[in-house]
Amino acid sequence: MRVLIVDDEVDILDLLDIWLTDDPRCEEVRRTDNLDEALSTVTAWTPHVLVLDFYIGKRTCVEILPSLRRACPRTRIIVHTASRRAAEAAGAVAAGADFVIEKNHYSIDALIDRILEPLDRPQHGDSAG
Repeated sequence: MRVLIVDDEVDILDLLDIWLTDDPRCEEVRRTDNLDEALSTVTAWTPHVLVLDFYIGKRTCVEILPSLRRACPRTRIIVHTASRRAAEAAGAVAAGADFVIEKNHYSIDALIDRILEPLDRPQHGDSAG
């Protein structure tokens, strides 16, 4: 599975990169701390999963999620946030994210399992049947 991590905190990028790279389900990890670079990366590389921080500097992922979704309609987009505001989570999902994970809600193992869960389920925009 190919995973792109987008976060402006270097420690988060480093930790997720290490944990995902060490997991045999993950074939390649790329990372960036920039929303514009994230868009160019998904367009050129098409990851299976995109882990996206809600706040990147003074911007939120909501402004770029529709473009990301158009660029990679089959990619699972997970918004990773420290915020507990339900409205923000709803806004991210409405803008194109598949779901939102609170950074402090999961153990490391559970977080990696959630990111790398099988992709054999309908993705955002697919009908659930």
